[in-house]
Parts: sequence; structure tokens; C-alpha cells
Amino acid sequence: MKWSFTCQDVRYAAQLLKAMAAFYLTVLLFLPSQAANDSDLEPVAYEFFTQAYILYEEEVSDSRAQVTAIHLIIGTLQRMHVFGVENRDTLTYKATGYSAKLLKKPDQCRAAYGCAHLFWVDDQDNMKDGERVLICLKRALRIANAAQQMANAARGCAGSVTLFVEILNKYLYFFEKGNPQITGAAIQGLIELITTEMQSDSSTSDPAADAFFASTMRYIQFQKQKGGAIGERYEPIKL
Repeated sequence: MKWSFTCQDVRYAAQLLKAMAAFYLTVLLFLPSQAANDSDLEPVAYEFFTQAYILYEEEVSDSRAQVTAIHLIIGTLQRMHVFGVENRDTLTYKATGYSAKLLKKPDQCRAAYGCAHLFWVDDQDNMKDGERVLICLKRALRIANAAQQMANAARGCAGSVTLFVEILNKYLYFFEKGNPQITGAAIQGLIELITTEMQSDSSTSDPAADAFFASTMRYIQFQKQKGGAIGERYEPIKL
């Protein structure tokens, strides 16, 4: 099936669907992923994203809807291979900017580490920027620390370590993908941070977070015992 759109068609569709913001955003991001990647229609794909961003800024005001929309934007942009460097950078930085403005710190954190995937696409050698991946993950870690401090100030006790464990798993993901910026030392530091937080007198008991961390530690141990290149990469990490 051959898709055919012009920028004018996209703008017209935007006006027709303006009243249905959530549905409209989904449609705007679905169509370029189906059409523009196949047809190599970069201007049309860019117009779809431009209209989606306009909708997000003007029509999506509910905080939960914003979170859903951000992850939809990130997921769709991650799969798009049609954009040149300039257009992709513009769209990517816009998405990271939206992520930083989400209402709640945990949502900001998850969007920040989600944006790391925009800079590392497995099957595209020209879309692997290890430094930018690391910047996203460090930003997520700073936000998680801020969320922990806010919980401590509000309740007199530290919050759950769940965000830290989620970030650790992202570090492991990019570590295994061969990102040279993600080192065993960085992973070791995260493990020690989480362990310290869990042992703190002010920490909040969270069985789910404890189980998540324990599962992650078992995974690392399994990788260490694998042998070969993977085992060698994991060997310096002490549990």
C-alpha cells in the first residue's frame, strides 16, 4: 500500500481533528511512522511531528495526559529513520525539553531516561551518540536525587529507591549495547548508591522496590557467569 501526503494535507487533517486532542496526537504520530519511513517523505514526516508538538503545547494540559503524550512522542521518534541530522536534532531537543517540564519529578525522571533511546538506535550506526545517552541518564539520576530529597523534606523519610533501580537498568541496557560512555565503574557507583539508600535509617520500606533491585542483582550475577565478551564486561562489577 502506497501512502501519499502533502504538508497541506497534514495541516487540513490537524484542523479537522483539533477537538479530539488525545486521539489526534495518536493519529499524527502513527501516520508518519507508517508512511514516511516507507516513502522517505521527510518533509511530510516533519510536518506531522510539528503539528503533534503544536497540539501538545496548546491542547494537552492534563498532567497525566502529558506523560502519556511524551512517551508516545519518544517512542515514535525513536522508530523514525527518515530524518536528516538537523530535523532529527530539532525534534529530539524539543522532546527532551517537554520531558523536563512535566509536573512530577518521577515523571520527569522516566521521561529523561526514555529520551536516552533517541540517541542510540540499534540498527542505525549514524544514530549512536553515547555522550548524549549519558547526559540523559545523568539528568534522570539528578532528578531522582531531587525527588528523594523532596520526599525526605515532606515526610521526614527518604522515598523509594525504585527510580534509582530503573535508572540502573537503563545503564545496564546501554552497557550491553556497547556504549563506551557507560562504564562498569558507573554501574558500580549506582549499585552502591542504591544499597546505601536502602540501608539508611530514613529509608521507606518498599517490598516491590527491594524485589526489583534483588532481581537486577541476580541478572548482573548471571551475566558475570556467562563467560565470553559479556562475562568479561561484567566481571569488574562487584556485588
